[in-house]
Parts: sequence; C-alpha cells; structure tokens
Amino acid sequence: LHIKYTAGETETETDGWVQTGHLDIAPEVRFSAVSINTELPDADLANIPSETLQTLYAPPVIPTISAAMREVYERGQALGNDPQTVTKVGDSVTVNALYLKALRQHGYALGPYDYLEGTIRFFADALVEDSAAARIGLTAFGVFDPIWASPKWCDGGETPLACEYRRRLPSIALIMFGPNDVGVLNSEQYETQMRLLVDETLVRGIIPVLSTFSANPDAKTWEQAVHFNQLVIEIAADYDLPLMNLWAAARSLPGYGLGYDNTHLTSVGLKVNLATGYEADYGVTLQNLVALVTLDELRRTVINADS
Repeated sequence: LHIKYTAGETETETDGWVQTGHLDIAPEVRFSAVSINTELPDADLANIPSETLQTLYAPPVIPTISAAMREVYERGQALGNDPQTVTKVGDSVTVNALYLKALRQHGYALGPYDYLEGTIRFFADALVEDSAAARIGLTAFGVFDPIWASPKWCDGGETPLACEYRRRLPSIALIMFGPNDVGVLNSEQYETQMRLLVDETLVRGIIPVLSTFSANPDAKTWEQAVHFNQLVIEIAADYDLPLMNLWAAARSLPGYGLGYDNTHLTSVGLKVNLATGYEADYGVTLQNLVALVTLDELRRTVINADS
C-alpha cells in the first residue's frame, strides 16, 4: 500500500510503499475498494550496489500482460484449448500441494484480497489437478525426457511436457525451473532448454508464464542461481511473456522465503491464507499471492472472463 502519514513531534509528512503483511489492517478493509495508484513506485535501482542484482530487481513482481499474449490465447482457442485450464510445469517447488492446489483441497481466506475471488472460482477446479509436467526432481532437461513421463497419463515415448499439454489442453502454463537445475546444468544448457520449453508452449497456443525463483546468498549455488534468474528475465523479455518476479518479491521475507535446504519455500498451515499477512513471512503464501494476482491479470485482460 502507498501510505502517507505525519510522524513525530516535528509533524514531518512521510510517504512510501509498505507491504500489507506488516500492517495492522482492520478486518473491513478490502482492496477492491482501494484506489489504484498509477504513478511509478518511488524505488531507485541505483540504491542496489550490484549492477547484476539491479537486473533482477528491475522487472515488476506482477507482469503487465502484452498484446502478444492475446494472440497466443486466441490461437490456442482455435486449437481447442480450455480457457479455464491452467497447469503447472516445474520441479518440487512447483508440484508442492500447498501451491495453488490447496485452494480446492483445504480452502482459502482472502482477507483484503477480495478481488481475487472471481479468478479463484474461474481457475480453481483446474488447479487441483496434478500435472504430468511437474514432478519432484524434474529439470528443464527432464521435462523433455520420456523417462520422466508418468505411465498413468502418458503414451509410450511421450515427454512429460507433451503429455500434459495433450491431456489437459491448458490455456496458461505456470513455469518455473531453476532450484534443481542450478546443481546439474550449466548456463548454456539451461537457457537452451528454457527456450525450447517456451517454443513448445507457444506453438500449442498456451501462454507461458515464467517465474524467477528465490535464492540465498549463503548457498553454494548462489551465483548460478543469480545467472539463471537473469536468463529467465531475458527470455521473458525476448518473447514478450508474462514474468512473475518471485526472486524480487521474496527478498524481504525471513530467509528469503526458503527453508533450511535453501531450495524449498517455507509454509504455514494447509489452506491458502491471505487474511493474516503470511505473505510477508512465508514463501509459499507469497508464491500463491503472486500467482493468483498474475492469473487475475490474465483472466481480465486476455480471457475477458467476468465470472
């Protein structure tokens, strides 16, 4: 929220942006009734000492959806894709049952984020489904390897990605690879595979929503994680894709939103709870919020659904 207030005995007027999770917001506050500030935030990237890290902070947390994605969506509709189906592509950070899937399994509390109700109703039935292209240990290489395909859903010789897209016909794919890849792929391999993944998604008329991933500066894979996140940002820009900048969003969380293994995101409870400020403390809650707001943008600007 953009806050203006008078502070101290000098009655100095101060204003700035504050995470809602750090505010004591009255129960009746609803963001659907709060005006939208269209001015640019007052953040200054020059305050970030590293030019490398500036590139990671630069993209907004929530993407602005390009006109090109409308064209992708319309092509997908002609191919028979389901406008209400969104799928997930990634490793254990993506397959986590508390990430979006919990909306139907354990319920949710939106609190001030009441405007997301329509988007949850629109997509939730699809989000509860397991994805053939989201598995523990999966990498940007493995998603193209038939050995990782589930015999439960996939045909012989079919890759996990092709299998998921064939059987679900989604309109949107939430894609995150990196937490596993930093330990097994070099930068060239990672970039090649991510671009192949985007190409395969676009040719099927599916909107690829890329995501950066959180990393801890104390981890051995820190430098590789920074570089991989830079590549994700570059790829999203090259293709004009929606990008969820989870890396930047998680910088303010305790431990960067990561657990003891510096890979998996921290969590609390079973339901998606946005009513208690948990998005300012726990990685999975923040991940759910960023994904839901991004899906809300896509539903309103591309799918044009009012449900």
